[in-house]
Amino acid sequence: MDTAGDDLGRDGSRPRHPAVPGRRGAAPARRPWRDAPTRSSRLYGGTLKMDPVTLSLAVSLGLLVLLLGAGVHIGAALALVGIVGSYVFLGSWTAGLNLLLLHAVDISSSYTMMVIPLFILMGGIASASGITKDLFNLFYRSFGRLPGGVAVATVGTCAGMAAITGSSVATSAAMSRIALPELRRFGYDERMSTGAIATGGTLSIMIPPSITLVLYAIFAQQSVGKMLIAGVIPGLLLALGYILLIVIRCRINPRLGPPGPRFSFKERVELLPGVLPFLLVIAAVIAGILFGVWTPVESAAVAVLLVTAISALQGRLRFRQFVDACCEAVNMSASVFIVVIGSMVFSGFLALNGFSDMIAESILAMNLSPFALLLLLIAIYIVLGMFMEVSSLLALTIPLVMPIVLTVGWNPIWFGVVVVSLMEVAAVTPPVGLNLYAVKASVPSISLKTIYVGSVQFWLINILLILLLFAFPNIALILPNMQ
Repeated sequence: MDTAGDDLGRDGSRPRHPAVPGRRGAAPARRPWRDAPTRSSRLYGGTLKMDPVTLSLAVSLGLLVLLLGAGVHIGAALALVGIVGSYVFLGSWTAGLNLLLLHAVDISSSYTMMVIPLFILMGGIASASGITKDLFNLFYRSFGRLPGGVAVATVGTCAGMAAITGSSVATSAAMSRIALPELRRFGYDERMSTGAIATGGTLSIMIPPSITLVLYAIFAQQSVGKMLIAGVIPGLLLALGYILLIVIRCRINPRLGPPGPRFSFKERVELLPGVLPFLLVIAAVIAGILFGVWTPVESAAVAVLLVTAISALQGRLRFRQFVDACCEAVNMSASVFIVVIGSMVFSGFLALNGFSDMIAESILAMNLSPFALLLLLIAIYIVLGMFMEVSSLLALTIPLVMPIVLTVGWNPIWFGVVVVSLMEVAAVTPPVGLNLYAVKASVPSISLKTIYVGSVQFWLINILLILLLFAFPNIALILPNMQ
């Protein structure tokens, strides 16, 4: 993929190589549009000449800030910014409106995009079946006797629900109602308790079937199947890291989280029949994608059928709950589709005026080492994550960041795992961290500050995972490379 630009020269020829600074034999970057008679260069009857790239960017970014500040949906805001920016750059509405029409038709009729409503529907049906409580009881009876055992059971349940529902906010809200009463009964520190619930819920962002992984794959134009299975090992490592943090801290200071009661082997396994079928469905979905048995869309469809059948046969699912899950899937999917369409229009505008190439060239001109560049991107994402929710942050940044990733030579799948780990941090970072508010809404008596302070110790594990991925990239790539 040509990340530095593939513009035709004035004589119709192409540069021998992408115009990347420092590459031997690279042809000079050509920007014929800078001399083209665009609307920006004809302002005020030609008395004021401005760089069309600069003007279109200034207008579009100013409009984006205004729209987001006014509370406009991120998808609609990005689409409008892309259209207006294209108009300022070219002096015509045609290009921007064509981008909107083409991407709207393409996304709405995309076979790959069907995986989003199907995974959302599967999660809605599983949540309505009441599997969360059974899963928590299973982990509680199995690991409750450890130091901080009830909090360990909470994280384990969040990991299990991540593999079933794929919704971080829903998982945190459900665990606040189910686990927090038990955590309080055993006298757990509130920061430890709420931090485990809020951050444990973010495992749904990494562990498939994760809508966030699917969105990254679409925005970055990568394989959805490879992106989904790339999240398996890092997601499990994150869950293990959270658990080790709880056990170590509670062993050092038992007042943070004393051990729970012991249960007999019979009491532990008697809950398996209600939980195991759901976990087997998820294992079959991931294994099917990994070994090429079916595509992500086919696996999602099979999962919906199996989860619905299991829930109905176990007497967990009523017809009204099924209808509600379908309606929720339609509403959430429509919102996600608007974000994707808007992001594609915005990305098309950035490619049109060459800003993505300019960003990549500017970063390379800084001569940062790969590790320094990674630290810079981590800092940028943490700051932006304070003010934007996950899907909006991906939609806005991936079109800008991908040219840098490709130019530096990083694997896009590997980088996707890094970004998704940072999205988990964004989900528990105020003032917009939705998981914090999910816990707060379920337990109004606990302050938002307590929940956030309790979350910080956990999301530091995410940063450690990113550094581990930088040192050992195959942690994220070993499963995708098996396909």
